[in-house]
Amino acid sequence: IRMKYLVALCFLVVSAYAQAPKPCDSPAQWEAREIRQDYSQRFAEYRKLSYDETNKRIREVEEIIVGNDKEYFDRLYLHNENKNYSLNLKTRKCEVTALTRPFRYRGVYPEAKFDGIFNIGAVGVPGENVAVQAWSANITSTAGGFFYTGLVTYPDCYPVQNIYISQQFGFSHSDYFDLNIGIVDLNVFVPPMECVQAEQEMLKMQAKPVV
Repeated sequence: IRMKYLVALCFLVVSAYAQAPKPCDSPAQWEAREIRQDYSQRFAEYRKLSYDETNKRIREVEEIIVGNDKEYFDRLYLHNENKNYSLNLKTRKCEVTALTRPFRYRGVYPEAKFDGIFNIGAVGVPGENVAVQAWSANITSTAGGFFYTGLVTYPDCYPVQNIYISQQFGFSHSDYFDLNIGIVDLNVFVPPMECVQAEQEMLKMQAKPVV
């Protein structure tokens, strides 16, 4: 009897493990509006976002609100080249720097575990609700480590919300709206002219011989 019990228990454990959903595949390239709040820095950003997970490229045209102050930036992150182009849209001054953080997945993080599925909106009312899945991950394999939790639509895995918490970068909360699959114009990942000129000047300065 005991052996039958152990066999049955093992079968249930294996079955439960086999049924546990694996991270779904969010669209690799898309554009959307994003509202990002960073509670550790006490500011909010309203962005037009172009996201390319395949080539690890992100373009953000954003309005940043810190208290009563507003700033406007056009930022391009090219992770495969380890470059960050940041253009101040008020002064038209561009800074070109190395990236300070790893690529941040907007869809389900690859190592995330399934937390549940539920509906946003009015259940039972046609057209007034959407099913979403919740995922989370506690990543310790990267420098500094971080905690991630996110919501995506079910079954198509479109990003709805992401939260990242880390000791190095604090608490970051993003919500996504008006998402469209694909990139309308791939030139969005070409640096603005001001940034191209700033980078050329930087390279000239680096090439000058030390006297």
